[in-house]
Amino acid sequence: MAGGLSEGQLRAIVIIERVCSSISMAGCLFTISTFCFSKYFSKSINRLVFYASFGNLITNVATMISRSYIDSPNSAGCQAQAFLIQTFMPADVYWTLAMAINVYLTFYHKYDARALRRIEPIYLLCCYGLPFIPAFVFIFIKNREGIRIYGPAISWCWISNEWDVLRVAAFYALVWVCIVITMTIYIGAGRTIYKVRKQVYVFQSSDLDPISIDEVTTSHQSTDAATLTMESMSGIEPSKLGHNMSPPNYGYGGGSSSETATATTTRPQSVHAATNLSNLSNRSDGSYYYASSPPHRGSNPPRTGGHNNVATRAFRSIRRRNHERDNAAWSYTKCALLFFTAMLITWIPSSANRLYSLTHNKSTSVPLEFMSVLVLPLQGFWNCLVYVTMSWTACKNLFHDMWLAVRSAAISRLDRIRGRKPSTDSQAEIPEQAV
Repeated sequence: MAGGLSEGQLRAIVIIERVCSSISMAGCLFTISTFCFSKYFSKSINRLVFYASFGNLITNVATMISRSYIDSPNSAGCQAQAFLIQTFMPADVYWTLAMAINVYLTFYHKYDARALRRIEPIYLLCCYGLPFIPAFVFIFIKNREGIRIYGPAISWCWISNEWDVLRVAAFYALVWVCIVITMTIYIGAGRTIYKVRKQVYVFQSSDLDPISIDEVTTSHQSTDAATLTMESMSGIEPSKLGHNMSPPNYGYGGGSSSETATATTTRPQSVHAATNLSNLSNRSDGSYYYASSPPHRGSNPPRTGGHNNVATRAFRSIRRRNHERDNAAWSYTKCALLFFTAMLITWIPSSANRLYSLTHNKSTSVPLEFMSVLVLPLQGFWNCLVYVTMSWTACKNLFHDMWLAVRSAAISRLDRIRGRKPSTDSQAEIPEQAV
């Protein structure tokens, strides 16, 4: 019996840990291999998941060991397992915070893909270096009774029950601080996305005719020059919204990293289509067309194709660009939702298990213990799932290339087999002809 669990329950915990760790390791290897060897996955957000996958892989090495060294807490195996778990298991949350910081920098400080890539070494140092320091120090600390910090923790070697408060202070508290900061950034960015999507929806749901979109003013001067202006439906000036209100397209939107600068440009709040008033005429139904000669009073203006209307073409271009950015915003929102879901699935059961142990005199809740060993080793799997979802088009292209390669190899082999048959038959006929 360990922590109130029977031998059968402990064996079940070992099986769950190793099965989930194997699944997660497969997901990590898929993420690392596709990012390294396929050109389809070279996006900034994928690079952060790529960095996080190494920590997930090392964590799974520790969870795969399971309870092998739990009966010898002072052994090198138990101390190494606890060190790896303390260092690399919370690093996954730190990488999620790094992704949220990228969103913040892109939205509010106009960072592009190149600028974000320059700060990635800082992310590497913080996400893996900062947890390494206390994890390494814990190896050498003992209490008055000579009990080390690292020792048996039911599921694996980690911070022992005698140091139960340290589990919350040095592990779960930091994890939840990062989760709260990440959530705050995403909520703020989500509100911005909602406002922009609402404006784009109003713009897209209106007619292409500038008159029906909003108030259109034309000024006629002696030089016959006019400016066609479509003001924002919301009445908000672009200077108040900032020059980077479009959603970040450094990976969430499914675009390549080369498109980042385009995604961070100003979302148009007003459109000025400069044209010559003599060439901008209106029909009897109120629509506009582009004429080759100035209209004359009392005469019917000539009618040419509506596709020549400069204002209409400008509005179509703006609508198409806003539609693409609107899709990028939705892709980002979906990505953020997936990351939040993965974090909550991973850390709510295990945090509840720690709090239960802390508030119930170090006793064990069997359901919470089983839930913890089920979700914690799956961090790499959740990241791989988000990675595939964000890069679904890239995955389809990769599998299509693999299918073409396999098909080409099979056809080549079949052609070689067919090419050997005539030579074999001719060799078989030679003795008969010789006889």
